[in-house]
Amino acid sequence: MGAFLGITLGVLIAVVYPVLRGYIRKEFGPVAVPGLPPWVKKYAALFAFCAASALIVLAVFKSAKPDTEISFWIALVMGFGYEAVVEKVFAKPLTA
Repeated sequence: MGAFLGITLGVLIAVVYPVLRGYIRKEFGPVAVPGLPPWVKKYAALFAFCAASALIVLAVFKSAKPDTEISFWIALVMGFGYEAVVEKVFAKPLTA
């Protein structure tokens, strides 16, 4: 379970960090309607993606090495690296 959480956190950090960095640089505008800000839904979907990604990474690793224990920090790096691979594989091609 610690490996799953580590991978999830790694993917989440890799995906959210650049977005949050840009978001923090902008001014937080007032919320026009009561309740949760509109960006909460977007980040909830992002979290679901991270959790599903972590499950995929953990399943692939455990199928290859079922008896290997994964420490939290190794799992964090696995999640971070997985996001980078997904970003490269599914990136839109550059147009000239």
